[in-house]
Amino acid sequence: MKYSNNEEQFDAIVVGSGTCGATLARELSAQNKKVLILERGGNAPLKESLMGYAKISNEIKVTDKLKDLRAFTTGGTTAMYLAVADPPPLETFQNLGINLTKDFAQVQKEIPIAEIKDGLIGKQAKRLGESARQLGYDWKKKLMMIDQSRFNQKNYYEVKWKARSYIEEALKNGAKLTNQAMVEKVIYKGNKAIGVEYTLGKKKKIYKAYGEKIILSAGSLATPIILKNSGVKNVVDHGFYINPSIGLIGSVPGLSSGENFCGCMGSKINDEIELLDANFHRFLFNVGMMVSAKPLRIPSYSKHIGITVKVNEPVGGQLTENGKYIKNLTEEDHRKLNKGLETANEILKNTGARKIFKTSLISGGALGTIKINRHIDENLQTEYNNLYVCDGSVLPDNDRVTPTLTLVCLAKYLSRHLIAS
Repeated sequence: MKYSNNEEQFDAIVVGSGTCGATLARELSAQNKKVLILERGGNAPLKESLMGYAKISNEIKVTDKLKDLRAFTTGGTTAMYLAVADPPPLETFQNLGINLTKDFAQVQKEIPIAEIKDGLIGKQAKRLGESARQLGYDWKKKLMMIDQSRFNQKNYYEVKWKARSYIEEALKNGAKLTNQAMVEKVIYKGNKAIGVEYTLGKKKKIYKAYGEKIILSAGSLATPIILKNSGVKNVVDHGFYINPSIGLIGSVPGLSSGENFCGCMGSKINDEIELLDANFHRFLFNVGMMVSAKPLRIPSYSKHIGITVKVNEPVGGQLTENGKYIKNLTEEDHRKLNKGLETANEILKNTGARKIFKTSLISGGALGTIKINRHIDENLQTEYNNLYVCDGSVLPDNDRVTPTLTLVCLAKYLSRHLIAS
């Protein structure tokens, strides 16, 4: 392989343009820092279509049978997410020496975060909630990262907050975005990170970029591999968690519903089992029916009603020497899933649902691969000076929250530290 002479110097190099990478680039560039963003995916306009999703989707195995879905595009997986949000676990981070209080308050001012208004909840979701509450379950609204003021009953995709909007702000502030950039490893000088090596597209030529600060925000499964290739030992040595999830979908005779913001309500059965509304808007429902080999159900969208079971499983598994993730679900994990399915089935039948079927088991997101105060310190810095990690890989396992909102706060926290230093 030949090395390119195209070597630039930046105040910060951000690897990944997802939730954390985009937030970091926005915050740092707003302070006149020279920022380079390296994104593995492309930069084509985002579209909610089969072809649009197919172009950016990527799956990686986390167990023998389960894959984690991620998106390779500017803005990362927020290009495909449901926009459901949980408040960050402030106390958990405080116990780790990380105070996110100020950052959470700031994020709430900048991003539209609220429960969905009653008038925007479809009949399917309302019917499900009524059924759950009738049976004694504490079925409550979830926070959503959605600009409800712009919603016109059709633009479900457009009104979701996406990390790409922060990248656009960063570019206006002078940041540089390089797409199709596959970061291979970090460059060191002694015990200090000074740059990265990356390839572009399918070319074999290696490029190098240099920066005062190197921040890995490539995602919870990609960042550990970059660290491992860069000589950081013992990554993923304590395992990771995936929150396995499965859905039940049935048809309610006589129900005629408009569309829904999926995930807008839910309830915890206990600390390890959570039920969530799974009433998608029409496009995602159609995709789900095709994936589930139920295409004949597509025309009767308005009669269908769904619920998702998500469970917490113990941290475990490993990253092998050849860069593969391995984890096995236990009998106890399947017991929790079955218990959740029993409850979900009870709630669905109470709505009048018939012809109920079970979807495939999926990963709820592989997270927590890097441990705070083991692999990184309270400033998110690794054992190498000026090398930081900020993405879903660092999320603690004792508070399983929908990660997006927490990650924005965490990136703001790191940005404050970097700017101050």
